[in-house]
Amino acid sequence: MMKSLSLLVILLLLISACSSEKKPDTNAQKETKQAPATVVLDTAKYLELGDDLVGETKRKISTTLVEAMEKGGVKYAAQFCNLVAYPIVDSMSKVHNARIRRVSDKPRNPKDAMNDDEQKVFAIFKAKAQVPNSELTPILMQRDDGTVSYYAPIKISMPTCLKCHGEVGKDINAEDYKVLKSLYPNDVAVGYKEGELRGMFSIQFSNTHVPLEKSSSN
Repeated sequence: MMKSLSLLVILLLLISACSSEKKPDTNAQKETKQAPATVVLDTAKYLELGDDLVGETKRKISTTLVEAMEKGGVKYAAQFCNLVAYPIVDSMSKVHNARIRRVSDKPRNPKDAMNDDEQKVFAIFKAKAQVPNSELTPILMQRDDGTVSYYAPIKISMPTCLKCHGEVGKDINAEDYKVLKSLYPNDVAVGYKEGELRGMFSIQFSNTHVPLEKSSSN
């Protein structure tokens, strides 16, 4: 009788112990979430695209300005630039779905003045330009909203440029400068020497312009 009672007590204890163990709650388990995909800027594609746009824009403006200079000198070229250069840049912007600007810290036209972001980038170019034999390469930036900015330096690359941007009274004759001032009353884009940094191209791409690669950190 005692043996039976002891066995019964042991059995009850075992049953109680088993029933008190916590069973895993499958509904309460947290799902393992994948790390969000990180947007990676395709630097090579944007640099290539920016270089192409800068090259094409320069060619179109340079060709038309040289033709204007040959036809009527600085007076004619200045008026031509005032009327034609901006439409060329605007048309390029529309064709390539990008905002293209030529900006400077010493603008001829106030609309070409730099914004805060452009001033910061231009300061980098100016600092590099002070280093002998330094190469000024384009700068690429990606913003939080996915847009991409491309910046490339503009230099006084030819003696011809000095006829409009050189020293007044030396490179630019008084009569020509009167024409420049009549077209651009707030002009400060003078006093340059050949090879000096004149400004920069500022190109803003939309976040849908070039497909971006996606990487996932698991």
